[in-house]
Amino acid sequence: MPHSDIAINKVLFLTPEVTPLAKSGGLGDVAAGLPPALAALGLDVRLVMPLYGHIDRQAHGLRDSGLEFMVPVAGWPKPCRVWQGQVGGCPVYLLHNEQYFNRQGLYSDGYGDFGDNLERFVFLCRGAVELARALGWPTQVVHAHDWQAALLPAYLATRPFDLGPLDGAAGIITIHNLAFQGVYARHDFHLTALPPYMNDVEGAEYWGNISLLKAGLITAGAITTVSPTYAQEIQQPDLGMGMDGVLRRRSPDLHGILNGVDYAQWSPENDSLLPATYSSADLSGKAACRRALLTAFGLDADLAGPVLGFIGRLTYQKGVSLIAEAAEALVGMGAGLALLGTGDADLEGALTHLAARHPGRVGLKLAFSEQLAHLLQGGSDVMLMPSRFEPCGLNQMYALRYGTPPLVHATGGLKDTVLAYEQAQGKGTGFVFHEFNREAFLEQARTACRVFAQTEVWQGLMRRGMAQDFSWTASARRYLELYQATAARR
Repeated sequence: MPHSDIAINKVLFLTPEVTPLAKSGGLGDVAAGLPPALAALGLDVRLVMPLYGHIDRQAHGLRDSGLEFMVPVAGWPKPCRVWQGQVGGCPVYLLHNEQYFNRQGLYSDGYGDFGDNLERFVFLCRGAVELARALGWPTQVVHAHDWQAALLPAYLATRPFDLGPLDGAAGIITIHNLAFQGVYARHDFHLTALPPYMNDVEGAEYWGNISLLKAGLITAGAITTVSPTYAQEIQQPDLGMGMDGVLRRRSPDLHGILNGVDYAQWSPENDSLLPATYSSADLSGKAACRRALLTAFGLDADLAGPVLGFIGRLTYQKGVSLIAEAAEALVGMGAGLALLGTGDADLEGALTHLAARHPGRVGLKLAFSEQLAHLLQGGSDVMLMPSRFEPCGLNQMYALRYGTPPLVHATGGLKDTVLAYEQAQGKGTGFVFHEFNREAFLEQARTACRVFAQTEVWQGLMRRGMAQDFSWTASARRYLELYQATAARR
């Protein structure tokens, strides 16, 4: 990444999610964690996101900014009122429109994706332009996140309308998960407000449809994704999701920068959601967390084998099918399973059946709970992350800090953050399998069970993981360098 002497001091983050205001996955955590780290380097970072109907304005200290303007969507002016708050000390502007955002879900409800999602996120991207105009804020870099924000870098590059203070800003887009691409019917291209020449295979056209993500990938000054390995994987057909050709062509401008962790929220020394705190120097509190976890998930209080935890979406991407296929063997090894999440109906059904067959050994909560997520990190002995693919993953980095060695598939950010255990050398921070199948997964689970029985060896493994540092500081410096280099080329 080339260096530049250009001074960057203003960055606009455009994102559909920011934790704790709105979160469906790791994107929300990144949007909350990276801006404060950039601000610590001297940048003025301001975030823009939708004001979804579920957001409790009073609970999050949001206030009406008094700013109102019209946002053109599909040739019609749509009213926008701006609310304002803070996350991590950085200003957050929330764009509100009753028609588009006064509903409970972010992108979908029980019947599937919202039919007007294209218009909703055209509104977000064009609304960011109008917000900058209303604020009179000439940012130098626009950092857009995922397909929902991808039209803004495309607007910066193609200039289909007056961009106001954003004219001349460098556009950067981050891919958090390439599986989500914002694909819509080609006859709706006019809704994007992109110039006609972008309705082509060299622009937004994508296998007979249009893709908002592709429009951003084609036009952004730089592309990032959330781990170095994932940046390589998505340039190949297996994990390129049909975009590998586009990404190979943009390879010189594609950078894998590992996500960071907010240790103020995720660290066993100061975690108020745990029944007991602990540290690398004094691990005794972890036993209390384990006992609380066994109780919460209905597992046998005298379980001698390791508790294997899982937190996340119950989907095939997350490798939950491997857990279901291997569960009988895991129980046979003496392990217990504590599983938290919701997702595919067939996987929920399979795990529900397993929990019914193995009371006291398989505990399942079909829900999402922040408190239980923290308890699983603190109380589990091993954190299962057998993902088929994983752009970055945060749970394995949290698990390392909590002295809960992860068991992971060697893909994406999991490969970049978990060092394979080697007993002979006394190295490693977790258990890593390479072939995505039941036997490879079980082989590492057997190793974990064997090592767990060796208390001193296991504690050495825990402490090596707890010593890892995945704080946002190093990643923020890399982003600053990229901002400088991209702005210099603009």
